[in-house]
Amino acid sequence: MYADACPAVPDTGETRGMGACKCAGIKIEGMGISNIRTADSAFVETPQGIFTAAGVWFATTRDALEAYASEVLAHEPIETLIERAGVWLRSPETLAVWLLPLIMLALPPLPAALSVITGYMAWKTLSPSAVSRAVERVFSIMDRVWLQGAYYVGILSYFAAVGQYVVVWTGLVGFIIIRWGLLSKIVQPVVLLMQRPLYHMPVPDQVLRAFIIRAAMAHRIALPQLDRMEGQISDTFRRRN
Repeated sequence: MYADACPAVPDTGETRGMGACKCAGIKIEGMGISNIRTADSAFVETPQGIFTAAGVWFATTRDALEAYASEVLAHEPIETLIERAGVWLRSPETLAVWLLPLIMLALPPLPAALSVITGYMAWKTLSPSAVSRAVERVFSIMDRVWLQGAYYVGILSYFAAVGQYVVVWTGLVGFIIIRWGLLSKIVQPVVLLMQRPLYHMPVPDQVLRAFIIRAAMAHRIALPQLDRMEGQISDTFRRRN
């Protein structure tokens, strides 16, 4: 949908398959059919930062990342790092979706729902400081919609077979509320209050920075300039707030 804002680019050997265009200070990355893996790995670069197709906004820019972490990007492209950050930022929803039916095996629907909401808020608050490449790979599998759907069909069919129809409806409604982002909107004001004293950067940038550091450690790369990038993002964040 962003490409409509750009002038037509001739289909030449130099431009074919690039999946990127520039106009009015906006650059579209990762949108070529051969490049796109998920909505997290496709993004639009603007003067105000990076905006992914999944709806995540990063205050940093590609130029800043290349300036401060070019050695990391040589091993892991920016699309991969942004995709991992997107998966991690959705991990509270992913965890809540998987836990709700399991908890209803042990607790009545209302206590189970309250337990999931409490766990969701706690993980959403603390997860930016607990980034793990190994755990992200697990979340990337758990985040697949078809797998979640098959999981819910199986476990809710069991509840229906034993006559627990309230549990079935609670599971269906809970799945919709979580997947459609309604739970996030409901608890967001409280979560923001809890996150504010913990992080001096926007949470998406906090998570992206953590994945850059983990990648640097994995490839034994020093990042002496990363603190400068963090300082610039923090200053920008404070000015906008």
